[in-house]
Amino acid sequence: MLEEIKSELGAYYSNEDSEVLENILDEVSANALSLSNQETTDNLILEIKQCVKSIYLRRGTEHDKSLSANGESSVYIDAYQELRDNIVRNGKRRTY
Repeated sequence: MLEEIKSELGAYYSNEDSEVLENILDEVSANALSLSNQETTDNLILEIKQCVKSIYLRRGTEHDKSLSANGESSVYIDAYQELRDNIVRNGKRRTY
């Protein structure tokens, strides 16, 4: 999954950030497993990849909710909230 994420990030990915990306992937995977009550990430690949890319691309602005510069505005999403929503919306949360 890590190599797919690197490929999808394309020019936004720097080889110097390999360890950072691995750490983000580990953290997101652990959260996804906890949220979904599943034992493996096999069924959560799409949601995990999306969250990892979002967090990786937002590094340095983690605590900002929005940004305005040069007449342009950006509103950031909460990557973990979107991960939770996607897991539930896609029916991948197991309840016992």
